[in-house]
Amino acid sequence: MVLDDRKEIVRLDPGGMLGLVQRLGTMTTDGWEAASDLALPPVSPSAVIVGGMGGSGIGGDLLRALLAPTAALPVVVVKDYRLPAFVGRDTLVFACSYSGDTEETLAAYQEAHASGAAIVAVTSGGALADHAAASGHPVVRVPPGLPPRAALPYMLMPLLRITGRLGIGGVTDSEVREAAALLDGLVVRWGPEAPSGVNPAKSLAAALEGALPVVYASSSLFEPVAQRWKTQLNENSKVFACWNAFPELNHNETVGWEGVRGGHPRLHAVLLRDRDEGARNALRVEITRELLARRADGVTEVWSQGNGLLARLLSLVLLGDLVSVYLAVLTRVDPTPVEIIAEIKRRLGGG
Repeated sequence: MVLDDRKEIVRLDPGGMLGLVQRLGTMTTDGWEAASDLALPPVSPSAVIVGGMGGSGIGGDLLRALLAPTAALPVVVVKDYRLPAFVGRDTLVFACSYSGDTEETLAAYQEAHASGAAIVAVTSGGALADHAAASGHPVVRVPPGLPPRAALPYMLMPLLRITGRLGIGGVTDSEVREAAALLDGLVVRWGPEAPSGVNPAKSLAAALEGALPVVYASSSLFEPVAQRWKTQLNENSKVFACWNAFPELNHNETVGWEGVRGGHPRLHAVLLRDRDEGARNALRVEITRELLARRADGVTEVWSQGNGLLARLLSLVLLGDLVSVYLAVLTRVDPTPVEIIAEIKRRLGGG
């Protein structure tokens, strides 16, 4: 099988996306340390805004999930040019753009600056770093030269470190160590050296070949993980995919499965499970799985690993990232280039 042939994987993945995915644990530790000594703005915020697009914005979604169980203030993720009207001097705004040149994030940064908000920029450089430095806003500089989607820990972990230092909430050093160690261990079990017969990431990629993946999170806390699976399948595997979360999907999307008949794309449902999804959600998942089994081409259930919420979230992020690269290899698609995104940026730049 091609997924067990390292030479063939290297040939089909010339940009080394698989190797970047395997570094998720190391990047988690490095991203945590990146903001350990940052001079923070003097603010006691009433709200946190994270502005960012694509691979730079998903860190905000994960931050929101990680803070939701304990934080006493709202965390709002903005993926647009404009910020909510409430943003002002008592708002903490994270401007997140890996490249530093994302036009939506730059526009949102300028709006935040005009409102007098406390701003922290997270970027590898570009115009965002220049503007923030010139205006005296703290800048977390992350390592350059990566596809933004491969830099997720660099875009997430500084946010967690800063919210923790400001007393908003976040994770502890021990939780970060647990997550990093878990990810390193899972890479051994799910990485390219583990053969297909005992590797759930390779098995799931094979099951998704030729299918339309539908990824469902078993609770709202894991919504951003389902979204990450969807976007990684889009960008790495170059396939269309869908995502949603329980319990909301039982109030609308589930009905759409009634229309799945001959002639529809082959649909494969992936259910992302977690031990803290709640008894009612667990029952919803069980019932829905039975209903989907009658209509979907396949249903695969995967469970988070680890103890802390950070570890459990990132364990499923890692699995989805690996599946997306393996699926690209199976279909002989280079996972790194994103030509349509590049074309859109070129055409926007040309007016």
